[in-house]
Amino acid sequence: MSDRLVRLLCSALVGLPLMAASPAHAVKPLFPRNPPEAAEPAKPVKRKTMGPASHLPLALQEARKRLRAGKRVSYRELQALADAKDGIGAFKLAERIQKRGDPKLATDALHYFAIAAYHERGYAVRHMMDILGNDSLELAPSHLESAEAALRREARKGNDQAVEGLIRLYSEGRRFGDKRDELESLLASGKGKKSGDTAFKLAVLLLSDRDRTPEKTEQASRFLTIAKENGSIGMKAAASNLLAQLETKSSETNMEVMP
Repeated sequence: MSDRLVRLLCSALVGLPLMAASPAHAVKPLFPRNPPEAAEPAKPVKRKTMGPASHLPLALQEARKRLRAGKRVSYRELQALADAKDGIGAFKLAERIQKRGDPKLATDALHYFAIAAYHERGYAVRHMMDILGNDSLELAPSHLESAEAALRREARKGNDQAVEGLIRLYSEGRRFGDKRDELESLLASGKGKKSGDTAFKLAVLLLSDRDRTPEKTEQASRFLTIAKENGSIGMKAAASNLLAQLETKSSETNMEVMP
């Protein structure tokens, strides 16, 4: 055997162990028998919904839970909840103030009932009207202002007690002062079960004044129009008759002043 052939055989024998030592997984097959399953896309994480108490500190959230569960809540905790504009806390605080039976604290009770009403506790309106309807109670101007704002907000939402309460107070000029423009706008909105009937009564009051000004006559006419549109069946008929009489008198007056 020639030296050249011997060298070739030795080279081949040396290479064999190296090939055998290569790990099987080092060479990846083009088409694996059991391909790995495709990874599922990550599901979006759902965010927790923001509840009515989510803005409160944790300590007040716990106090609110106890309050809703009928458990004991201290006066200080109630006041902290109310001052944080929590409707339930404000309502319960106002109730606790009223239970003291001190007329001097009525203005504070009104203030917290107003906070409750403004923050989705429409049932506080009845308690507000009880306080506002008592002329013997002295109420702070700032508390009256917040109470009116809360009542107007509830009235816009269709709360009949708020609508009728504002109409009564505005028509009598009590608590909130002269609000004739607001009254007319509120009556014209048609909200409230008695808005049309109230408009008719106000028109009659204006027309019964023999010394009324032309402006008052015009306002009475507008009230009658509201009653004609929103009043009960009887009030609609009566309002139509009075409007016809006013129009007739207006025509006769115009004829008298014509040259």
